[in-house]
Amino acid sequence: MRVKIYYEDTDVGGIVYHANYIKFCERARSDLFFTAGRKFFLPSSHFVVSSLEAKFIKPSVLGDLLEIKTSVLEIKKASLVLRQEIFRIGDINGETKLESVFAMNVTLAFLKDGKPQRLSEELLSFISSSMSLTGENL
Repeated sequence: MRVKIYYEDTDVGGIVYHANYIKFCERARSDLFFTAGRKFFLPSSHFVVSSLEAKFIKPSVLGDLLEIKTSVLEIKKASLVLRQEIFRIGDINGETKLESVFAMNVTLAFLKDGKPQRLSEELLSFISSSMSLTGENL
């Protein structure tokens, strides 16, 4: 997914506010489901973030064009660990760049009625086909 940085995404210095990187990653995860025409939650079951580890590598600024890439590191019975990376692919001057600006590992737990629930084969198949698999514990 691509995101262009607007004034509302930045702080007073024109640098992307740190929490927005996590929001961009959340949008990218949701977009995987939207693009496939799938619901990412059902009335009684859904994913929740149970942990995340973030690394801020370089600042992004007003006018940058970013691309968010998502890959699967690990799939467990009722959760999965994703690697999400954000790359600057362009700037306000239209110059093409390719540099890493942010990365995070996020653990998503799948819950049904508020309790951990085993991932269905259908959901596992969708995840495997929608995101690149990079982990060794799949």
